[in-house]
Amino acid sequence: MKALLFLLGLLFTLTVSAQRYTSSIGLRGGSPGVTYLNAKYRINQQAYEFGIGGNTGSFWLHGNAYYQNDLNDILDCYYGFGANVGLGKMNQFEDNTSGLGLGASAVIGLEHTLEDYPFNVSLDLGPGLYVLPQFQLGFAWALSVRYVLH
Repeated sequence: MKALLFLLGLLFTLTVSAQRYTSSIGLRGGSPGVTYLNAKYRINQQAYEFGIGGNTGSFWLHGNAYYQNDLNDILDCYYGFGANVGLGKMNQFEDNTSGLGLGASAVIGLEHTLEDYPFNVSLDLGPGLYVLPQFQLGFAWALSVRYVLH
């Protein structure tokens, strides 16, 4: 818990600096078992991420908005919020039901863009709240690997 509070404090004290890329596309996967074709677009310290994907028996769309900045010479840090909508078999955190899924999430993460190759890797985590098909609260993580377009 102290490490998380330290990281949050550090996020709020970062100075503005140049971004490492503008757009990227790749894969995002993790818990609760959904894999997305993922795109990320950055404008200064704002970043927007969109994904389309699913898991066995379901189809999901997600979108996140982040504040993103350099943490040091090799890592970026980001935090923000997002929304998810899905259709099909919903087994996000606990129960296994079918229908329309609707949820929101908060995210904090780290990202590394390779210097010699046009790729970046990010790892994030945070709470998720699903209101459809039933109320569920959980904790999720995700790993993204993307090709840098520009």
